[in-house]
Amino acid sequence: MEENFGTDNKNKARFRAAMTFLILFILPAGSWYFMSSGLNYRKKSQSELSDMGKVGAFEMKNQTNLTISPELLKGKVAVVNFISKDIATAKKQVARIAKVHQSFDNTEDVVFLSFTLPDTANNLLVRANKLGITDNKQWYLISTGTEDLTYISKKLFHIDNPESGVALIDTSMSIRRVYDINSNKEMGRLVEQIAIVIPEQPRRGM
Repeated sequence: MEENFGTDNKNKARFRAAMTFLILFILPAGSWYFMSSGLNYRKKSQSELSDMGKVGAFEMKNQTNLTISPELLKGKVAVVNFISKDIATAKKQVARIAKVHQSFDNTEDVVFLSFTLPDTANNLLVRANKLGITDNKQWYLISTGTEDLTYISKKLFHIDNPESGVALIDTSMSIRRVYDINSNKEMGRLVEQIAIVIPEQPRRGM
């Protein structure tokens, strides 16, 4: 019995020593590893952002007849895309942007700009609803005033292909990157990089 008692004490002591080692050394090392990995990932994501120049000057009306301009948008992060003339393609584009919008739906300083063909505010509002753009305070469907969307996309936002390009604009109205709307990987990267450039601010409705 005494021998068993001594063995039990030794086992308990070994267990306590093992737990102490785990708590003091293994867990902190693991935490450091994950924190370091997260920091390195963030640095890599930041390194992919560049300054492609400022947004060009413009004044255009949206679906609520609000005049949208770089001056109005300063201090906000903007996600910019162009809506196709083809309704089927347009719906796919809106569905892709909607997934990004959902991630920042309650965020004050993120806005979404979807440029489309010239039209009146009333018609834009009808079209926005048909496409599924219902958050008129955060997501603007904007009349370009011209049929040449490629000219506007290149001149203002450095988007070479308005059918697929999505631009990220920071709070100083600098173009930071252009993404491919058809790539799941790039759209996921867009969400991550919005979070990097967004300023600290309150959530909507709080």
